[in-house]
Amino acid sequence: MKTKNILTISLIAFVLMTSCTDQPYFDIPRDENGNVIFTEISEVTATPATVAQPDFTVNGYFPNAKPGDVMVAEVLKAQVPSWDPGGALQLLPLAGTKKNVTISNSLEGSVTYTKTEAGLTDVGDAITVVFSGATDSGIIEVRLEN
Repeated sequence: MKTKNILTISLIAFVLMTSCTDQPYFDIPRDENGNVIFTEISEVTATPATVAQPDFTVNGYFPNAKPGDVMVAEVLKAQVPSWDPGGALQLLPLAGTKKNVTISNSLEGSVTYTKTEAGLTDVGDAITVVFSGATDSGIIEVRLEN
């Protein structure tokens, strides 16, 4: 009985001590004075994907990246998942579209895809290009135009 009481009191003391400690849930960037640093957000644009052009280029400005960072660009397309043939369309990676993009000194990166490579066959077809990296990311939808 005495051991049970000691264990219960120890558990309560442990819970009280850990609940009062600082537990940061997000790593918020701060300056030397402790003030929050507000950063810009990435901006992604694309040249139009048209029937007349064989390819299109997606450009991104990544203010939180560092020059020389390598990001991964990938095309996502609405597809029925292979693991659920009767399921609904989902935005899934398109095979063979993953490319590495190195961030320049001006914090920009670009990637070029052919229409065939990106799965754009009919006017109105849409894909999503995502950039992902350790310090920044970006996303844009590209639609095949006339």
